Amino acid sequence: MRKKTDLGRSGEDLAAEFLDSLGHTILFRNFRKSFGELDIISLENDSLHCSEVKTWDMRSGFHPLECFHETKRKRMRKVYYYLLKEVPAFCHLTPSFNLIHITEKKEVRFYSSIF
Repeated sequence: MRKKTDLGRSGEDLAAEFLDSLGHTILFRNFRKSFGELDIISLENDSLHCSEVKTWDMRSGFHPLECFHETKRKRMRKVYYYLLKEVPAFCHLTPSFNLIHITEKKEVRFYSSIF
């Protein structure tokens, strides 16, 4: 299990560096509630980006976008609404729910506003 945790952490590090290179300010990493988590929350202009990071081997047989079923989307939205309760200053920002896919070759694929 340790190896999977290390892989996930290194993927999130690459994702954070990528967002930073796009001009995002990283606000939170692993913002958790009992019912869900947002891997990276970043600010860019007037948008609050809530990004799910998947470090994924494409040989698994399906694409990481397939993980964004209705239950996952509901959990991410719920965590986002709790974030707004904790930091009301974010209420005026436009939300963007994203996927950052880190490939087995450490390539970063960014899917913005997927839902």
